[in-house]
Amino acid sequence: MSTSERMTSQTPDIVAASQAMRDVLALATRAAESDVTVLIQGETGTGKELVAQHIHRTSLRSGGAFVAVNCGAYADSLLASELFGHVRGAFTGAVVDRAGVFEVAHGGTVFLDEIADMSAEMQVKVLRVLQEGCVMRVGSSSEIDTDVRVIAATNADLAALVSSGKFREDLYYRIKVVACDIPPLRNRRDDIPALIDHYLAKFCREAGKPDLRLSANARRRLCDGHWPGNVRQVRSEIEQIVAMAGAGQVVDVDRLSPEISVASQPADNRSGFEATEPGALFADDDATYQELLDLWTADVLEKRLARFGGNISRTAQSLSISRTTLYALLKKYGMHGTEE
Repeated sequence: MSTSERMTSQTPDIVAASQAMRDVLALATRAAESDVTVLIQGETGTGKELVAQHIHRTSLRSGGAFVAVNCGAYADSLLASELFGHVRGAFTGAVVDRAGVFEVAHGGTVFLDEIADMSAEMQVKVLRVLQEGCVMRVGSSSEIDTDVRVIAATNADLAALVSSGKFREDLYYRIKVVACDIPPLRNRRDDIPALIDHYLAKFCREAGKPDLRLSANARRRLCDGHWPGNVRQVRSEIEQIVAMAGAGQVVDVDRLSPEISVASQPADNRSGFEATEPGALFADDDATYQELLDLWTADVLEKRLARFGGNISRTAQSLSISRTTLYALLKKYGMHGTEE
C-alpha cells in the first residue's frame, strides 16, 4: 500500500486538501514506520489526536491499543494512578488492583495530550518510564515491564517552557525525537471548503438527511470564516446546522451561528462594510484574537445601525443575517435597535 493510500484509507476524519496538511500527514506517516516518540504541537482544535491516531494506525503497532490521556484533566495523584495504575489499599478508594494506561496499552500506543500541564514531579516519573521501559503501580514496590510507543501533544510553546524552567529539558528532548507541528486553520484555508463538505456529508448521512445542502451565500460565509477554534469549530458548526435543519432543506445564512454570520464577512467595502484605518480599533497589542474579533464586530454593528437609524430589519438585511441573529449580537454587545 502506498503512503497516500495509507493516509486516505486509515484516516477517515482527517481532511488534507492543503499542501501544509499533506506535509503534516506525510511526516506522520514516515514517523509511523519506526518506534520513535513524536511531539505534536498545534493550537486547540487543530486535530492533534487525529494525527496521533494516524501514526498509530499506520504503524506496526496498529494491532495494539491506542490509549489517550489528557494530562491537564487530572490532579497529580489521580494522574499517577491513571498512567501507572495502583494496588489495593494504595489510597482511600483503591479497593482493587488497577492497571494503568502504560500497562493497558502494552504493545500499542500511549497518547499524552496536553503534556505541558504535567507537574515537575510527574514529568520525572514519565521520563523514567520512557528511559527504563517499566512502570511501578502507586503503592507497589514491584516494577512491571511495558512496551509502548509514546506520542505527546501540546498547544503550548514547549521550547519556551523549557527555557523558563517550567518543563524539564531532558523530557522535552526525550519526547521530541520527531516534531510534528500542525498549522492553525487560518494558515491552511484550502482545507476549509473540504472540511465543510466532509462534515456535511458525515452528519447528513448519520442524520438520514441526504438531500440537505447549503445555499451559495451560506457556503461562502462558512468558507470565509475566521475559525479561531480550528477544525473542532468547523465540525461543531456543521453538526449544529445539520441537527437543526429539516430534511431536504437549503440552509441559508440565517441558520449559521451568530459569530459565523457576521464575523466571517470581510472587513472591506466589497460587502458594504465600513473600512477601518489599520490600528484604529486594535491598538492594544496584548489583546487576544477573540477580543479583537469582538471589537471589530461591535464596531461594524454600531456603524451599520447608525447608517439605518437603528432599524433592525434594514440592518439585518444589509448584513444578510436574520433578525434573530442580529438581536443575539446586539444583546451580546449591549446595543439596541428599533423596529421601525
